[in-house]
Amino acid sequence: MAFRKGYRAELELVKMLREQGFYAVRIPISGSREIPCDIIAAKGNDKRAYQVKECSKDKIYINEEQIARLIEFARAFGFKPIIAVRWKRARVRKWTFIEVTEVKSIKVERFPDVSKLRSSLND
Repeated sequence: MAFRKGYRAELELVKMLREQGFYAVRIPISGSREIPCDIIAAKGNDKRAYQVKECSKDKIYINEEQIARLIEFARAFGFKPIIAVRWKRARVRKWTFIEVTEVKSIKVERFPDVSKLRSSLND
């Protein structure tokens, strides 16, 4: 059976959220213009809309349009808009979570401190 990219990561995140006491559901029609998030979760007043990405490299870029749609959708329902990146083949630091508050393209790095350290060593 063929799965769309990121499906297993979405299921893993739903499981993690449920283990933390959230009511979490995967949105099967996500990715469309109308529903730009993959998972919605709530625990009391803490409501979240997740856009899940899976990446085999150490960084991923998310364009402004995707961020804008996620923020717009999340705000309409009172959710926090969150980008969740699952790093493939990672043994440590498998996930990175970023709550987005501004409409702009973003770069998510698996080891952001390492890249800063490298650039300072080259100065």
